Amino acid sequence: MCKKRVSKVLAVTLSTSLAVTYLIALVGGYSVSAEQLPLKGQIITAIQTAAVPAAPSGPVDPKEVEAFADNYFGKSLKKFNVPGAMFVVVHDGQVVLSKGYGYANKESKTPVDSNTVFRIGSISKTLTAAAVLQLADQGKIKLDQDIQSYLGGITIPNSTGKLLTLENMLTHMTGFDFPYEKDDDASLDLLNQENSLRDFLLDRMPTVVRTPGEAYQYDDYAFALAGYAVEQVTGLPFHEYMDKNIFQPLGMNSSHDLVTPELKARMAAAYDPEGTPYPEYGLYPTDMPQGGMLSTGSDMAKFMIMLLQKGKAGDRQMLSEQSVQRMSKFSVFAHPAIPITSYGFESIFNELSNGQYVVSKGGNIPGHASFTWLLPERKTGMFVIYNNDSELRSDLYAAFMDHYYPKSTEMPESVSPLTEQQAARYVGLYKDLHTPSFVTRIAYNNGQLVAEDRYKLGNGKTTLKKIDPLLFMDDHGKKIAFLEQKDGGIAYMYRPSKSPIAYSPKIQEKALFSDVSKESPYQPSIEKLHSLDIINGRDGRSFDPKASVTRAEFITMLLHAFGYPPSKSKSGYTDIEHHFAFKEIQAAVEQRWLGEETGGRFEPDRTITREEMAVILTRIPLPWPLGDEVRLAGKTDESAIKAVSKLVAAGVTDPVTITNSDGSVDFRSKEPLLRQEASYFIDKILFVP
Repeated sequence: MCKKRVSKVLAVTLSTSLAVTYLIALVGGYSVSAEQLPLKGQIITAIQTAAVPAAPSGPVDPKEVEAFADNYFGKSLKKFNVPGAMFVVVHDGQVVLSKGYGYANKESKTPVDSNTVFRIGSISKTLTAAAVLQLADQGKIKLDQDIQSYLGGITIPNSTGKLLTLENMLTHMTGFDFPYEKDDDASLDLLNQENSLRDFLLDRMPTVVRTPGEAYQYDDYAFALAGYAVEQVTGLPFHEYMDKNIFQPLGMNSSHDLVTPELKARMAAAYDPEGTPYPEYGLYPTDMPQGGMLSTGSDMAKFMIMLLQKGKAGDRQMLSEQSVQRMSKFSVFAHPAIPITSYGFESIFNELSNGQYVVSKGGNIPGHASFTWLLPERKTGMFVIYNNDSELRSDLYAAFMDHYYPKSTEMPESVSPLTEQQAARYVGLYKDLHTPSFVTRIAYNNGQLVAEDRYKLGNGKTTLKKIDPLLFMDDHGKKIAFLEQKDGGIAYMYRPSKSPIAYSPKIQEKALFSDVSKESPYQPSIEKLHSLDIINGRDGRSFDPKASVTRAEFITMLLHAFGYPPSKSKSGYTDIEHHFAFKEIQAAVEQRWLGEETGGRFEPDRTITREEMAVILTRIPLPWPLGDEVRLAGKTDESAIKAVSKLVAAGVTDPVTITNSDGSVDFRSKEPLLRQEASYFIDKILFVP
């Protein structure tokens, strides 16, 4: 198995940037200011899309489509600081538009054209799905068979009693615990490395912890597995199978899963949102079915046309009509009104689709962003790609759909009130499967549900009006679905306007600890973190709230709160190798919550002080609110003054923090952190009040 440490040169990571594709601003239809959401320690910003005059005939007139695109990109490249973009429109088997805008390399003034090579990111998943379905058409793969049959001896831990299948892979319904494990899949250090897909799968191995097919969670690892199944069934490396059986037959001669010298010479440079070039980077694994492919506008036009022509490319049937249906028809729904995935496509920006039937796929990889969307019933497809990490694509999508498929006037949804008894099954906490620190509280008030979360998009608290027993609408017209258990209880919530890449399971309340008084100001936080599986008791029902916390214990609690997996890398600390929290401490280093110097000591079993806790907490990139300037009383190490002041200014204090008559604040920095205090502070910075 390949074990490696790679540098964090690239701030944008594969898994996180893929998630950003989905989490950034499904905000069309109501006005919001730029708000921020947490995502694996990063901040993302919602944007407001702009409507444009309608042209209801659809994108069929090449001159009119070009005029629309010229007008749009003429304004939007500057608006989003995008150096260059490629835009493609196909309709009824023909290319309506294939045109580049701006620069593939702004330093050399190289223009973008239909032959400019880009990294297409997660749109690779759609092509991987096509490869799997092609093999299914040939009878070489069964979509409903145990995935273990196609993994050449690799075993996926699974104690659920239900088989994990390729169908689960292609629809993001695997039930994996940590499908987004690492932050270092794109790195300068990987340029000269060859890392096999098999090594990657063994290195990042998740466990099936939920019944496959039950819960949606966007899943990179699943498509890596699907690509490996292609390798095992055909005996060909994944990139070779794609080249021989997808790219070459379609005439996609500028597409590949590896960076060949010829393609590299035509590749667009990659830029961050500020316009700074990214250094050249490699990928892990080198052959990456989930996000590593390269292509051009002209090549992607051929792929879209094949799908829109029921799998035919000229005289060749690339995919059966049944397989094309599996890709173009949704198979996973949170509710009949809320489609989520087909085989290889999703319903991102569904609420911006103006009532049209649209399947789509977005992709991110550092410095390149892409989006493709198909209207199968209209035999129309679009593809855009550009060389920075901005969200031009969601803005373009809204403008395009408003222009060609303007939204018709709709009758308002019929809503009905709930009694408190009817509301009882919905009330509680819901924890997002992808980002466990994103927790929503559902409460009841005067005939309606109320949803509240810690991070505000438009408004962190909204009422939910019932449309039918499992479908609700918030104050901004955004729909929210609940999914039932067999006994009629609620199993999951799905809020596509806030977290469109995963369900949120309803958290089952746990029995109170016998030694935590209901009158204690710490009790609500302890109870919440216990129900969220972040903290456990000492033994049985005892919590020992006033016991001190070691440095290792605090790091473990914090890691569980964020839902990050333990690390598998070797640590530079010399005193944690055989410690129970070795993997958690190293994961905290990789999240940059801790400093690490080779040969240094961590002292895992030493009691952590309140000021040490403050230093660690304020290293977490959260949207810390700015408060008034703080004067500290009592003793605080000079190295911790900034961190303690930041917590106090943000209002992150607990009941034993003392405010003196002169306004100064004694954080009691030097005192040991107690278990009840650790619970309180973690709750305060992450979860709903």
